[in-house]
Amino acid sequence: MSDLLFPVDGPAVHVEATGHGTSGSTAFDKLRTYLLKDPAVRIEMENAFSSLTERINVSDRGSRFVAGATGEWIIAAACYSAGIIAFPEGHNADGFDLAGVQAAAEGLFSVKCSFSKTSGFRITNGINGSGKGFVEPTIFAHQRLGGLVFADPEKHVALAAKAQTKPDAVVLSLAAIIEHARENPSCVIAMSIPLNQGRGTYDPALEFVRSLLTGEGHYPNLSRVFEDVKRQTAGTSVVAEIRDLKALRDQGVLSQEQFERAVDKLVTS
Repeated sequence: MSDLLFPVDGPAVHVEATGHGTSGSTAFDKLRTYLLKDPAVRIEMENAFSSLTERINVSDRGSRFVAGATGEWIIAAACYSAGIIAFPEGHNADGFDLAGVQAAAEGLFSVKCSFSKTSGFRITNGINGSGKGFVEPTIFAHQRLGGLVFADPEKHVALAAKAQTKPDAVVLSLAAIIEHARENPSCVIAMSIPLNQGRGTYDPALEFVRSLLTGEGHYPNLSRVFEDVKRQTAGTSVVAEIRDLKALRDQGVLSQEQFERAVDKLVTS
């Protein structure tokens, strides 16, 4: 965690990630200090981002929005863990109001995640226009940034000036944010951000319609397609799971007794 590497073209650029200085955001500074002191939370965030790119192929346009929202929630969860945001009082008898937590996180900064190797960031999109532009404090996440990079357009005017207005969007290049991070190390939280693996198969529309049509039993005819698929693939999936369990046993991860219990559970469920 002492050096942060920005793999730009040409010689690598190193930035000291010591926790000194201020980003201009009290919330981001607190999150940065918290993650420096508790690397376990940073590791959880890295693992969550890795799982995201394994399950979701962000090359698919429909899945891209889910990936972006998931990235926002990963950072919001870290902010909650750090005590930066909390459940709003009085919203719910049990004190649980995830919408309130999300609103609190959005009130601190916008979050832009990119898992493409070369792509920059679309700050805003518009209908018949480019949208409102780079006007909010923002956290950018990308592998080539070396982690999370904070920027406030009112405080970091040099970066804000590099935002480009296109016919349908306002964009910021990776090169511009890399330069900003290099010149403002207090705006950087070092962590590993993965690239899109291209092998994720999660389909948010399919999963929603599956839960809609099969979850409450009100659509006996429309749900038949999902029930028939489940029956046809059940045998194949059990065989595959037993094969995976056998590999874990052979690797010593499972004992013979654990292996047998797991197989019994599979074939009797």
